Amino acid sequence: MPETDTPLKLLVSEFAPDFAAWLLHVDNADIRYVQPVNIELPAGAVRADTIFRVTLADGRVTLLHVEFQGRHSERPVPLRMLDYLSRLAQQESGFLCSAVLYVGDGAGANDDGMHHVACHDGDLTLTWHYQVIRLWQMPAEELLALGRPALLTLVGQTRLEEPERLLPRVVARIQQTPDAETRKHLFIALLSLMRDEEVMKMTEQLLETIDRDLMLDTPFLRRIRQEGRAEGWAALRLGVLDALALRLDPPATRYRRIEVQLGAINDGDRLRNLLQAALRAANLADFEQALAS
Repeated sequence: MPETDTPLKLLVSEFAPDFAAWLLHVDNADIRYVQPVNIELPAGAVRADTIFRVTLADGRVTLLHVEFQGRHSERPVPLRMLDYLSRLAQQESGFLCSAVLYVGDGAGANDDGMHHVACHDGDLTLTWHYQVIRLWQMPAEELLALGRPALLTLVGQTRLEEPERLLPRVVARIQQTPDAETRKHLFIALLSLMRDEEVMKMTEQLLETIDRDLMLDTPFLRRIRQEGRAEGWAALRLGVLDALALRLDPPATRYRRIEVQLGAINDGDRLRNLLQAALRAANLADFEQALAS
């Protein structure tokens, strides 16, 4: 999810109180203060996406950990979350809440956020839990009902079945934001998190009727999204080639031919499948058959 990862992190960081209230199931008025936390996890730990220290109106302090996850993960998400939560708990005493926001059709379909390891006699040795939000399954109306402009920027990642009816309501609600700079940031986030090209164009047309100056940002946003995709494809191609070189040691001529063939593939799912094939192939011919299929 390279094209949405950075916009999501920036959005949550800039509008942390709104996201904290949503994920902690409290009202905005119940949030006194939200502070970004840069916790140094022990060596070998994978990096957590976003961590906040949230002070509630009643004085309680909660550490809120938020992860963003697409359809593919090199390591199972439950095990990653166990790693994060156990390490955070060792470093910070007190309340700890965690959530995974899944983006992209099918992401997290089998993850309910409830996990355990049992002993042979059935007793639970270890349990862990985190909140699961599958944006792709969420009806867009749910975000509208929350009434928080920052959360409305996620509408392009939700189940948007009637964009002609709902998008004008989303744009009108964000337009009510008093501060012009904040309003502009929200509109930029709304566009950058659109996953459907037609819905993006529809949104751009709505914004153009409000403020033509905002449209200056959209070519930039499209370029950033495309660069993010291209960066992800390049990393996957390199992973395939590295796996082949380490496991199967192909002759230079066949390596170069495969490199050229991979360079013509601009499909993340296809490249991920080829990476799996490179890791599992018994010989180079097996991989070349997968590449040709």
